[in-house]
Amino acid sequence: MGDDCDTDSHAPLDIDSSGCHENFIPHSLEECKAEILSFDENDDVDVPQPGMIFSSVDEVRSYYKNFADRLGFRIKIRTSRKGRDGRVKYIRLQCTGAAGDRGGNKGVRNTCSYMKPNCDAKITAMLSKDGTFRVNTVTLSHNHELSSHGILKSIDMRGKKILGQMKVDMCVKMTSSQNDSGNYPKKIRHLIGENGDSESLQKYLVRMQKQDSNFFYTVDVDDFFTVRNVFWADGRSRAAYESFGDVLTVDTTYLFNQYKMPLATLVGVNHHGQSVLFGCALLSSEDSESFVWLFQSLLHCMSGVPPQGIITDHSEAMKKAIETVLPSTRHRWCLSYIMKKLPQKLLGYAQYESIRHHLQNVVYDAVVIDEFERNWKKIVEDFGLEDNEWLNELFLERHHWVPSFVRGNFWAGMSVNLHNESMHAFFDGYVNQHTTLLQFIDQYDNALQYKAEQEYVADVHSSCSTQSCITHSLIERQFQSAYTNAKFQEVQDEFGGKGDCNVSVDRVDGSVCHYKVIEDRIIGDMPREYVVEVTYDRVNCDVKCDCRLFEFRGILCRHSLAILSQERVKEVPDRYVLDRWRKNMRRKYVYVKTSYCVQHLKPQMERLELLCNQFKSIAVSAAEFEETSSFVNVTLCNLKEKLEAWVPHFGNSSQVDMEEGQYISSPYGAGDVLI
Repeated sequence: MGDDCDTDSHAPLDIDSSGCHENFIPHSLEECKAEILSFDENDDVDVPQPGMIFSSVDEVRSYYKNFADRLGFRIKIRTSRKGRDGRVKYIRLQCTGAAGDRGGNKGVRNTCSYMKPNCDAKITAMLSKDGTFRVNTVTLSHNHELSSHGILKSIDMRGKKILGQMKVDMCVKMTSSQNDSGNYPKKIRHLIGENGDSESLQKYLVRMQKQDSNFFYTVDVDDFFTVRNVFWADGRSRAAYESFGDVLTVDTTYLFNQYKMPLATLVGVNHHGQSVLFGCALLSSEDSESFVWLFQSLLHCMSGVPPQGIITDHSEAMKKAIETVLPSTRHRWCLSYIMKKLPQKLLGYAQYESIRHHLQNVVYDAVVIDEFERNWKKIVEDFGLEDNEWLNELFLERHHWVPSFVRGNFWAGMSVNLHNESMHAFFDGYVNQHTTLLQFIDQYDNALQYKAEQEYVADVHSSCSTQSCITHSLIERQFQSAYTNAKFQEVQDEFGGKGDCNVSVDRVDGSVCHYKVIEDRIIGDMPREYVVEVTYDRVNCDVKCDCRLFEFRGILCRHSLAILSQERVKEVPDRYVLDRWRKNMRRKYVYVKTSYCVQHLKPQMERLELLCNQFKSIAVSAAEFEETSSFVNVTLCNLKEKLEAWVPHFGNSSQVDMEEGQYISSPYGAGDVLI
């Protein structure tokens, strides 16, 4: 597909709501089976069908005009597009919505007794590589009566039925062709935009770009200029990606669960562990080509910076797309998505309950890789599961989903439960299986504003209130002063669990001490010992635990804290206090002006906009000469240093009105929610 088939946010969006698919196969309304429609042997003009070939655009126009004359309606050129060589490449001929007088009497504008505007009857044709024009879509249904001047005859529709003045309704099976030979894949494409949805989407994207100069959208169209995919992200989402785009999850709930709206969302987590939106996409298909386009659009939107990690469903199409577009990005599957398939895949076995119990234990409880592999193979052998293809495939792909494999990398605290990793919870109260694209657009800003207000309230609470420490550890106080309340609570959970850990020295190698930690647990009312190894380097205060909680979530585990306490460490190095969870970090995205901005932050946004305009004016004046540019640059650097030393004093002396941030609107519309 050429460059003219992929438009970015600076080009007008042309979305044809009548069809969004590469090829269309006509079906009868009753049986939805392909029917060849033709006039009987006395007629000399065939009924339009997809696939008809004409030598020129004039022949297409002449043919459809003759067909319209015989049935009694008038046509117009609704849309046409030319290539760079000036030659017409695409044309859409459509009923005018009123039948005219074929005799050419200009005084008679309409001879129909009944008429509605915007009739859907039309054909579209596309220039092929061989220079001919091919009809690719056909709609025969009229929403008005046809002219009595038209010659209305019978057509062959599995037996003779009189056409008369009845409507000819056609339903369309949406498919994507692999080539012109007629080979069609089994997957059905989703329809992007119907019943006015596409027009609303177009207006929304244009309006958002006017309101937000950093709003980004891109549209993917096929060879017939039909919309296949749409991606968009507002200025706040793009700025938030700079802070939290290290790990994201792709939520395809609305693609796979037969929702009316084929929506995919790209989501991360902020410094409170709350969901933050990076972008949305409407995808016409679930194939690897569509996901390749999605990830390419993400890179284009985010200045070419890929995420470090990405979480998806167990989708081979997404796996291939990530390997193609994001080869350096770590990829894992949602564990709960896999585990919930156990009944479907294994229920037929007589010992299903025992199999399920043993598999869950080995998946969730195996600490190290060797332990998982050894116990998995034992289960397969003990229960005779060697021929189960699903289990064999999962084992081959174990590095994509098994906790003991994926915990060695940072996943920003996203759990293995899909509901905590996706936008599904974000849209609760806004989106359900019956929500149309039009309804989603109306609710989109409300959902994002609710989320932004949640973050604002959490920021206020973290800045103005301090959770009490549960121990006398100076390390706990170190995290208390640094982390947001939500993340400090996670730290406290580990401090609370430290009391269940029994520490013993295994061996000492120079400055490195190897500890064995036995943690007492209760699983299903049964006591159990959980054993891990922790190493501690007394020279550089480097601590590592087999459970790898810090690598996975960025929170020091209880086993490591027990060792640090044993070693009498009073303060951990800065590398164990992540900037990602700090409450005093200035994150610029909160001041980005959007259509759903937090009301309490509007003064800051207005001041930022004013200062940016002033800086731009200064830059324009200074850029004329090297001397003035250098002077302004040095002045700004000095000003920045003074501000960095000055601003904290304002923050400490300011009193934030907690009453303003105490209530936020509920997404369910049932009143207010007390935070």
